[in-house]
Amino acid sequence: MLLQPVLLVWGSSLLRHSQAASTPLIPSPPQLAVASDSDTTSATIQNIMDPDPFPEEDKSYTKYSHYPPYCSTPQEMDKRAIPPLSNDETTVQTQLVHVTALIRHGSRTPFAGAPSYKCWNGYWESQDTGVWNCDLLTYMSPPASTKEKGKEVDEHGNLLDEEPDFLFEKRYDALLPEQTATGISGSIQTGNILNGTCQMGQLLARGYEQELSNGKHLRQAYFYDGDNTADEHAAADPRMRLWDLTKESSSVPPHDASIIGDPTKAIFQEPNLKYRADDEQRTLMSGQVLLRGLFGPELAATGDDETAVIKLHTADYNVDVLTPNEKVCPRVGELRSEAYASDEYKSWALTSIEAKTTKSLMKVKFGIDEVPEDILDCMMTTICTDRNLPDALNDYDGTGNGNFEVVSDFAVENFTFPYKYNDGAYSKLGMGPLWLEIMSNILQIVDSTNHPTTSGMPPPKLALFSGHDTTLMPILATLGEQVWSGKEWSPYASMLQIEIHKLLDNDERYPSGYAFRLIYNGNVLTSKMDECSAADLCDVQVLVKQVMSFASNYEDGNCAAKVQTAKESKIGEMKDVTVNLFSTPVGVTMVLLLVVVSMALGSVTTCFIIRRRLRKEYNYTDTLALADLSMS
Repeated sequence: MLLQPVLLVWGSSLLRHSQAASTPLIPSPPQLAVASDSDTTSATIQNIMDPDPFPEEDKSYTKYSHYPPYCSTPQEMDKRAIPPLSNDETTVQTQLVHVTALIRHGSRTPFAGAPSYKCWNGYWESQDTGVWNCDLLTYMSPPASTKEKGKEVDEHGNLLDEEPDFLFEKRYDALLPEQTATGISGSIQTGNILNGTCQMGQLLARGYEQELSNGKHLRQAYFYDGDNTADEHAAADPRMRLWDLTKESSSVPPHDASIIGDPTKAIFQEPNLKYRADDEQRTLMSGQVLLRGLFGPELAATGDDETAVIKLHTADYNVDVLTPNEKVCPRVGELRSEAYASDEYKSWALTSIEAKTTKSLMKVKFGIDEVPEDILDCMMTTICTDRNLPDALNDYDGTGNGNFEVVSDFAVENFTFPYKYNDGAYSKLGMGPLWLEIMSNILQIVDSTNHPTTSGMPPPKLALFSGHDTTLMPILATLGEQVWSGKEWSPYASMLQIEIHKLLDNDERYPSGYAFRLIYNGNVLTSKMDECSAADLCDVQVLVKQVMSFASNYEDGNCAAKVQTAKESKIGEMKDVTVNLFSTPVGVTMVLLLVVVSMALGSVTTCFIIRRRLRKEYNYTDTLALADLSMS
């Protein structure tokens, strides 16, 4: 029996491999689990015997003659292999000791639906572009009860949970009656948002394959496996071997064994690996699939009587920091607004040739005055999944001259403008907390005296962060003017690596004793950073100096909004007047005089009002008044 790839979620942390699909188990999205007080684990399972695990979801990229790099076709993914150290570094005696990898999720469905997601006329009414069906399945199981837990222990004495007795297959088809299966028909939404079996922003089969490719790139670059490592792979160079699988232990060299990773643990377990993602289906699963491509043989080798468990660190999406969070840090939103209000932006948006050409095209071809905010996502999710583009945009050829590229280039620059404006102020504040997470691992390695571990666990050899395009682009923008142009969108499954190399001999070019290499989608960018030479490696203190000035958590001091509302402004003015009034003797005298006069006027007014009320209530005559006062 052949099984399709699925995302598997269960309450128990122990699940034996199926004989039909003896493939690795990887942790997965907590939000997909059934309601429970217990933590959940899950797995992405693919039958490695099935040559085409996605028979219904076409991933052939055959509809168009050319595809933009954004789509990350198999040919494009092949170009992103991690390169060996350059020939300029052959005389440098180093050893790779740590890698931080940041990825964008793979190909996905649209992130929103009608009416907020505006594309072109007929987009949502067409079954081709308005209906999204997915083949990636999810299985769930209730967690083991408290009484059932802890019956067994592993070789290290850790308690094991019972495996689940049964599974649920989750299907996104509860709101799919026939009348809503062909798109939106009317003003009332009665089916799923994307009118099919896909979630908004869900990872697609194409995205699965892209992240699997990323995992293989990492393995070929950092895992030495004897004859299985080709000469052209980076790991053929002993200096690039983060793990040497030909040795009895996969530990790091002796001079680093005490501070990085733990050779007594499996290479996919902490502290050898730290996996971080935000709580979105596409980012969670993208990281899982990458880890399957990276650790596949090791995960499969765990056998039928034990389960490979990889810890996933995530947080509530609304307060997470893998992208600039304007809700948590209002000042981040203000910096974006300031960028769009700047003369520089207004000049470009109103008078540049790109802006005029794009707006004219949208007016003539689509009858609209402004470029839709989501037009880039509309175009890319359409062409990258072999759906039908409107005739006016069906001209992509990679030359930069067609309507498709005119519109997409404008949309990219329009969106990314705040990232680099004002020396990247928006990106630096917005990505400060994520940089703090990244550098906390690196500083424990390169400056352990001043930055000792606080968790009681050594820093990881590999730290994986699974995020978004809006993770990678602002991160790149913080690294200096030349590193990223601001005119190129991060394609699906983009990957950024920060390698940390330890100097084995003294070298005046690397006074700190550590060097770093920066790689983005297979291209070495180290030399584009300020103060770095043309070589692949650069002293790690350059990186530390570049990012530590803004690598910090969101705090009131740097996140408080500086632009006040009208009410806040008036209150502030009143406070200022009061403070100034009490700051001089004359002001104090005036206040006291005002208090005395107010008290006198208040007393007179009170007596007058009370007397009037009494006269009105009793309305007595002189005779009646005398009678009332009589003692008889």
